[in-house]
Amino acid sequence: MNHFQQSLLIAASPDATYAALSTIDGLRGWWTQDCAGDTGFGGTIQFCFGSVSKEMQVERADPGREVHWVCTHACIDVPSLSRKDEWVGTKIVFRLSDIGPGKTKLHFEHIGLVPSFECYGMCEKGWRHFLSSLQQYLETGTGKPHLTQAQCQGRSLPA
Repeated sequence: MNHFQQSLLIAASPDATYAALSTIDGLRGWWTQDCAGDTGFGGTIQFCFGSVSKEMQVERADPGREVHWVCTHACIDVPSLSRKDEWVGTKIVFRLSDIGPGKTKLHFEHIGLVPSFECYGMCEKGWRHFLSSLQQYLETGTGKPHLTQAQCQGRSLPA
C-alpha cells in the first residue's frame, strides 16, 4: 500500500479518542475550528481551512473502535495545484485499539492519498501535523487545529 498511513500511541482511552474523531467539538479541538455538520453514520461534515474546503460523508462510526469517512467534495485552493479536487473519492480511516488502561493505539489511513497526487507532499505534512495535534489534544486538552474566525455553518462549499 502506498497511500498515507500513520500509527500513534495515545495516552487516552479509546472512548475519548473516538469522541475527538466523532464530535464537532472534538474535531474543532485538533483539526480545524471551522467545521460543521452531522458526525453520525451517513452524516456529512464540512471542514474549512481558509480557502481550502473538504466535505466528508461518515461511512462508519463504531464507538471506541473505528471512524471512516469518504471525501465527497474538495477544493484545495492552492495556486501550485492544477487539480483542486484530488481528495474526492479518497477514504479516511481511523482504527482504535485499546492497549491498556487509558491508552489507545490509533492506526490512521488516508486511502487513495498516494504519492502521485500533486497535493501529496503538502497533505502528508498536514496529516503529520494534525495527527500530532490530535494526540496533544487528547493528552493535554489543547491541540493545534487550524484557527479561523468564520464557521462553515450556513455556508456552501465552493463548487
